[in-house]
Amino acid sequence: MLKTILRAIAAPALLLALPALIFAGGSQAKQSAAGEIKVLAAISGGKDDAENELFQEALSKALGVKVIWEKPASYDQALMQKLGAGEAYDLIYLGQTQMYTFVQQGILTDLTSRLNNSAVIKANYPAGELDKIAINGRYYAGFNKLEVFTLPNVNKAVTDKAGIDLSKLATLDDYYNMLKAVKNYKENTEGVKPYYPFYIYMPDIWDLQPWFSSLGLRRGVYKDAGGKKYAPYVTPQAAPVWEWLAKLYQEGLIDPTSFTGRTSDMRNKMWQSQEIVMDVDWVAWTGLYNNNAKVAGDYPAKVNVVGLSGTRGPSGKYFLEQGGASLWGVPVNAKNPDGGFKIIEYFATKEGGLLLSAGIEGHDYALQGGRAALTETGISHSRDHGAPFPISTQFDFAILGDLNPGVMESYAIGKRNDVAVEPMGYNNGDLDTRQFYDIVSKWMTDCMMGRLKAAEALNSAAEELRSRKIID
Repeated sequence: MLKTILRAIAAPALLLALPALIFAGGSQAKQSAAGEIKVLAAISGGKDDAENELFQEALSKALGVKVIWEKPASYDQALMQKLGAGEAYDLIYLGQTQMYTFVQQGILTDLTSRLNNSAVIKANYPAGELDKIAINGRYYAGFNKLEVFTLPNVNKAVTDKAGIDLSKLATLDDYYNMLKAVKNYKENTEGVKPYYPFYIYMPDIWDLQPWFSSLGLRRGVYKDAGGKKYAPYVTPQAAPVWEWLAKLYQEGLIDPTSFTGRTSDMRNKMWQSQEIVMDVDWVAWTGLYNNNAKVAGDYPAKVNVVGLSGTRGPSGKYFLEQGGASLWGVPVNAKNPDGGFKIIEYFATKEGGLLLSAGIEGHDYALQGGRAALTETGISHSRDHGAPFPISTQFDFAILGDLNPGVMESYAIGKRNDVAVEPMGYNNGDLDTRQFYDIVSKWMTDCMMGRLKAAEALNSAAEELRSRKIID
């Protein structure tokens, strides 16, 4: 997900001035020619300028209209500069938090009627997916891809040696006992001392969702029936999970660098140095871990990562967290809004999904027997030109050939009837995520490290969130 607009620009005044600049148009701004579709893109498209030209040609051919596909290197900065100059685009790429900000500023076209009346959208979007990005019941963007979710990734090559049956893990106690058994095996059988089996990433309280699932709680800020804002992670009901995490840390089951490291450190520890047995990461990383190990000759003997569903909640369901949506919006000053929406519809189809995943036919792949046989270039692009998981329910992943080991098994977890995948609560777009993360992480780190009891830390976190008007 892209950075929020408020973080991406140095001068907030520019954000406030954007609506006037966009409506004014800008006399020097380059506009799209009649019939062209002008797009400002990030993430999706070619991997370099040359391939971007091929992507543009492929999309133009598919739609039967000329597409201008601009993909600047520093997207956030370019987006603000171009919109600020009044340059007109028919489609722009947006992160979910950017969408909220742009809607508040009156920059995006309301697409509710178009989306609701589109046969293409109805035939391809997963049921209920649009409601996850609704603002007061209205839609201002369409999807670039299907956002996947984070889940516990566990190195089965290690747990097998420790005699663990991963299929039996469903409660906090189950995971505690697994981590304890692995620590005992690594330290007393293999002589790896000290061994910290679990890495969490505390700076963004990311991602603790598989553990709060045990209580039926979700990350973020929500409104209750009375309209008051609350954060489930800092309610008294959340105490058992924080106490569980504190126990893990105090018994040497959590890597101490979890509080200061980066996600790259976590990932290196998981597959490269094999210093941990479990983390929580995106579905795609189940396969990436195994593919990296396969290239290094360590799969599956030393590294065989599998995705798990986390902990079962009171309702019997496993709650996992979906990533913030990557989206396409039509600016209010678009010269060809019909063309912009035409691309949104195309990306919703299985054909659009193939372009956004495998890439350009004849360049990244050739169709052989109904499968995309990747070229050397295509192999290096990892079946990802903006949507490794296309949004279309009609998309058949078999066309992509052999994917990274374990990735589809993890992806399938989100399709189970006993698994509920939802995005974190953004409070309808008003949540300052950076403040929220920082405050919760600060106080609950004190809890995990034993400096504060869970009740004290939760109370202090809630008080500070209230003082910043993040919750009521």
